[in-house]
Amino acid sequence: MRDQASKLRKLVLDTAREDHVTKIRAPRLIAIAGGRCGVGVTTFAIKLSTALSERGLRVLLVDTDLHPSAEHASLADYCQIAPTDTLADVLNFRRDIHEVVHSGPGAIQIIPGCPVAQPAVSSTALDRLLNQCRAMGRHADLVIFDVGSHVDTSMQQCWQQADELVMVTTPHPTAIMDAYATLKNVTPTAAQQPIYCTVNQITPNTEESTTVFERLDRSCRRFLQFGMQPLPAIPRAPELQNWKVDPTRPHAPDCPATIALRLSAEILATSHRTRHEAA
Repeated sequence: MRDQASKLRKLVLDTAREDHVTKIRAPRLIAIAGGRCGVGVTTFAIKLSTALSERGLRVLLVDTDLHPSAEHASLADYCQIAPTDTLADVLNFRRDIHEVVHSGPGAIQIIPGCPVAQPAVSSTALDRLLNQCRAMGRHADLVIFDVGSHVDTSMQQCWQQADELVMVTTPHPTAIMDAYATLKNVTPTAAQQPIYCTVNQITPNTEESTTVFERLDRSCRRFLQFGMQPLPAIPRAPELQNWKVDPTRPHAPDCPATIALRLSAEILATSHRTRHEAA
């Protein structure tokens, strides 16, 4: 056992030295949140991740919702994973991030979320998580955080350290107000990162998504000193409700919702390529 541990430490040190010499580029961090439960954050995160993977990007999807609910499926539930090691082990210093990575659908990598709520996670533990995600450049181009909808210091820390932010809402008046409240609480100062917004569960062939986005964007610009960029709205899609991921085939590849998600992926992939070339 001691020999195995020594070999592992040597491998980690050798990799770290090699990464330092070759200047492995750190992956970009994208945080996805919702103003309230039920707006489709996890479904959006999975479909967006697989669409980005289809474009040749290596994606690590991390379930950083520290307040799981039995009423809503987790990332592991959707992907039909029954993990023994999860994000909780990383946050409690029992594992490093690479030890809890699982294979997901569409060639993405997944870190399952905490099986029970984690009400008191230290900033040190979150910093360790974020630093280890930044060090995944050898294995990932993008790290996507599904941060859920519970506003707390952990959401704020992930949100503020991400390179790009995505808010998911719906046309429901309460969802719009909750999205604004979340943006206000997790972005205490004028945001430096690009903030995108997608309106989920819209009625097809209507202008409601434009109305919702403009309302949110106008409020943010007036009261929070930052604006947002729109992502394609996602129509209601009964075929995507309560779905489980089948890694062997795309789910409803030609439905309008899937097409909208692919367009969102293209926007974020283009942003990644532009920033990569600028760097």
